[in-house]
Amino acid sequence: MMDACNICDEPLGAPVYESARPVSITSLCQVLDGPTRVWHCENCGHTQTAPLPALEKFYAEDYHILTASEDEDQLYAVREGRKIFRTEHQITTLLAKLDLSTNAQVLDYGCGKAATLKVLHGRRDDLAPYVFDVGEQYRDFWNAFVPTDNQAVNEVPTEWAGRFDAVISFFALEHVVAPKAFVAEAHRLLRDGGTFYFLVPNVFANTADLVVADHVNHFSESSLHRLLTDAGFAVREIDDTAHNSAWVVVAEKSDANGTPPVINSVADEVTAMAEYWREFGNRVRAFENTNEGEAAIYGSGFYGTFIHACLERPEAVACFLDQNPHRQKQTLLEKPILAPEALPETVRRLYVGLNPRVAREAMAALKWPQELEVFFP
Repeated sequence: MMDACNICDEPLGAPVYESARPVSITSLCQVLDGPTRVWHCENCGHTQTAPLPALEKFYAEDYHILTASEDEDQLYAVREGRKIFRTEHQITTLLAKLDLSTNAQVLDYGCGKAATLKVLHGRRDDLAPYVFDVGEQYRDFWNAFVPTDNQAVNEVPTEWAGRFDAVISFFALEHVVAPKAFVAEAHRLLRDGGTFYFLVPNVFANTADLVVADHVNHFSESSLHRLLTDAGFAVREIDDTAHNSAWVVVAEKSDANGTPPVINSVADEVTAMAEYWREFGNRVRAFENTNEGEAAIYGSGFYGTFIHACLERPEAVACFLDQNPHRQKQTLLEKPILAPEALPETVRRLYVGLNPRVAREAMAALKWPQELEVFFP
């Protein structure tokens, strides 16, 4: 049960969504016991999920994102046959949005292996990089470019207060139980006039975010604005176009007025998404039960994992398919992840595990050697 909104503290009523089966799926495609429950706050437009049990332990010990190698990255897009990875796009967007001064001190807060900060430092070696996260598992990645004194785990050194020209954060704030404390800490660490730049998922552009078990927060434009202004920030920009399925946010530690708040109800959209996911499993099983033969799942991320969890006969799935070369030759749920061109000849059914906004377009760009019955999300 969640009693109050994480942003405005308004009391919450009944959940808008509860998973049909007592199973939850994380952003790293881990399948866990226990249902996913989601609430929506009509007062500020925020949506939130009940946190996983022992969440701090989960992030410190079990959450290892992109740690297989230094180069491992998520595939952001394929354009005219060229694969664009997330770090490449994030650094392009950051440099377009921020004007970092010479010798600026930059903290990546909730950084993981800090891949974007590393590329930024490679392009601007005058910058002083700092990192913070809650787990020790990323130290080897940091040591390649961040001085030891500029690294912190679990607790930020007191002397860092008011130090930074910019605090940056990439897909971290959705994971935290106390987003107000996270943003207040960013404000405390910035110098006056410093910039808080961060990305979080946009659930209205990628409906899967609503049911990702370890994404506690699902932000709207209005809830982001409320969160930042309550912490003392002037909001400069909340952009929903610069990065696919994400909010790109720029705020300043300043007493000056920022952009005015946006007060639009998103309750109907959240209700529609909840209904979509309540029926999703039934749609998967209807396709499964009206078609026979060996199957594959295109997409080895959250959507693909969710489809697999819905199946009554998952043993019929021979493999997952993915265009990301970092995913190929790995396994998911004890099934191999293959390049699309390596689709086994015995496969007759294909489940598409992609964002429904792009699924049909993505499939239209691919050619298959055999005729396939296709399920679209």
